[in-house]
Amino acid sequence: MRTRPLRLLPALAAALSLLVTSGCSVFTTMYETPGPKPHVRPLPVEGTGLFDYKGVLHCHGYLSHDSDGTIEEIVAAARNAHVDFVGMTDHQTDASIRDGQRGVVDGVLFLVGCEQRSPQGTVLALGLREPIKRWQHAGLLAKDAAAQGGVAFLCHAESWKDWDVAGMTGVEIVNLHAGANARPKAGTLFTALLMPLRQLFEHLCYRDAEIFRNWDRQLAARHPFTPIGGDDAHANISALVSTIGTYDEVFLTLSTHVLAPELSEETVLEALRLGRTYVAFDIFGEGCGFDFRAVDAQGVHVVGSTVPASPELQLRVAVPSEGHIQLRRDGEVVREVVGREAVVDDPEPGVWRVEVHTAAGSPWLFSSSIKVTAGS
Repeated sequence: MRTRPLRLLPALAAALSLLVTSGCSVFTTMYETPGPKPHVRPLPVEGTGLFDYKGVLHCHGYLSHDSDGTIEEIVAAARNAHVDFVGMTDHQTDASIRDGQRGVVDGVLFLVGCEQRSPQGTVLALGLREPIKRWQHAGLLAKDAAAQGGVAFLCHAESWKDWDVAGMTGVEIVNLHAGANARPKAGTLFTALLMPLRQLFEHLCYRDAEIFRNWDRQLAARHPFTPIGGDDAHANISALVSTIGTYDEVFLTLSTHVLAPELSEETVLEALRLGRTYVAFDIFGEGCGFDFRAVDAQGVHVVGSTVPASPELQLRVAVPSEGHIQLRRDGEVVREVVGREAVVDDPEPGVWRVEVHTAAGSPWLFSSSIKVTAGS
């Protein structure tokens, strides 16, 4: 058991202060995701030609001014967490786009993007071949990314005042750095100093109700508005105590999954555009295998789809292990089930999505949406 002498408290407090203020993910323990694991990877999405690919989005490395992380370290962490793709979103420079890692490295697909500020808020862009404009309106940044075949997301959504920006693909619905800022600093410090360090990671897995309300408003106007998770991994902080800041803990805590026919930059970007995603706080349980779909006489419709209402239409949910399943229509909970499956027969028109919480009430899984339109 590791001891923490009182003389080290100032150092630990300083390290925690960096966690809360620097935008970096800071952790210090190794662990595995609990719960059952898929027998095959990538996991086929039953009844479709798609596969479930696990990714990390919002990652910084040595090309970012605030990180020293190497591609070798990122690849090792990705393989350890069974991550298939990584979106590198360094704070943009000409070099970060020009020299950013692209393609497959030891089985891990890399996409190049950036984290870029605008007057409206921070934009996370992926699929870039050249830098996007600096300090422009967020809509212009999104347009610039799209012109390159890329996508753009609201990043650090807690700081956005107006979400009605044209051209955005979706939103970072959760972010580990935001989770640190959202918690009372004294409570986070107490957790870091006196509790098992795994609890610090769990402490940062935060569902901001205001972000979800704003997301639901956007879904009512422009479904799909694709959800992603922001790992905000930097792995760059040196501390006076122990080892702090590896990518492993961050990658094992939060992931974004895409449903795609194969693993390539083009198919991952297309899945993001189409809303074929879900987000998992894997620290509470392996997310791979979570499934939300519509089924009717025409077949299977995965997340991101729009389907007409009909008596034979069903919405089906499957969860890797037991959880508290909430089916939401237009943001409101209309069905709750404790278990691994849930079904809604002949669902009413509206935008449907799913949230799953653990038995202890921790946020775990978040699906993209399926829109049910009025039948003809």
